[in-house]
Amino acid sequence: MSGARALAQWQAPSPERQRLEAQVLALQSAIAGSYCILLVSGLVPSTGEAWRWAVAWIACYHLLHACYVVRWRMRGRSVASIEGATPLLDITCITSGLVAVGNPSSALWGIFLYALVSYSRRIFGRRYAVLAVFVALNVLVTRLLVASSGSGPRMDADLLIAVGLVGAVATVASAIGRASRDAEQRARRLAETDSLTGIANRRVFLERLDGWASTAASRFAVLMLDLDDFKRLNDEFGHLYGDSVLAQVAAVLAENLREDDMLARYGGEEFVIAMPDVTLDDARVVADRMRLAVCEATPATVSIGCATRAAAEDAQSVIRRADNTLLIAKRSGKNRVFAAEPLRRTA
Repeated sequence: MSGARALAQWQAPSPERQRLEAQVLALQSAIAGSYCILLVSGLVPSTGEAWRWAVAWIACYHLLHACYVVRWRMRGRSVASIEGATPLLDITCITSGLVAVGNPSSALWGIFLYALVSYSRRIFGRRYAVLAVFVALNVLVTRLLVASSGSGPRMDADLLIAVGLVGAVATVASAIGRASRDAEQRARRLAETDSLTGIANRRVFLERLDGWASTAASRFAVLMLDLDDFKRLNDEFGHLYGDSVLAQVAAVLAENLREDDMLARYGGEEFVIAMPDVTLDDARVVADRMRLAVCEATPATVSIGCATRAAAEDAQSVIRRADNTLLIAKRSGKNRVFAAEPLRRTA
């Protein structure tokens, strides 16, 4: 497994992402709720009975959307079909709202542009082009529906300007969104990866492991690995050589992991691996395979300490026991694996 693949496992719902989802949901719900209240109260003029259908659709859709965001997105999961339909359904809410008002030139039509800008960071390429065309069509449909009720002209200069503006905003928003995504990805890589080895750094590892430990029944093993006599390599061949060895070791470890395992550089010449749903014997076997692979593929050897989580044990405690076991391996001759017996809870 490559360094990039080793990092991909870290794309879990962070507290920041959850807050962002909550903020967007609150904003959308506030806009939709305010509009429905204004229509029902009569503070926003409407024509015929269209407002009843608009209120029913907007309210029901946003209620279902809120349930989906809370139940799925904020937990780091998604349903592809729902994600694909959501932007289009959002646009139909805007259209129904404008039709209910009966004035296609209302300031409410600016929400079309808001939707194009806000989705430019989530949607790109062909999907964004489809969204832009869909928005333009809805601008036309809104005018035709209002015109059919006798509330306005079918075609005029304002309509052509509006469609042109949709195209211009979509083009600019797409470019800005692409640049923003690229910058965000670069920033995330810098914040989450070790620049020398390309694998995850200590901070991200600890955050992820704390997430695993948040469930009392969750089982996992922690392997602490330390390069033997690394100072001697640096002293004899230089620090650039030492850096090269660290990168080689990281690559070897990444290639020997399962997809769900986590690998990070813990600090200096020390690495750490977390493995879900394994016994101590399993962890010991994997650790010995890692030790042999490093010994065969690099000019270094590693000592490894293993520990498995006891029920409800916190992540730091498991790491501490693995680290203590690593010290035993180092003091017992190096280039070997030691495992800590599971922690026993006393009543």
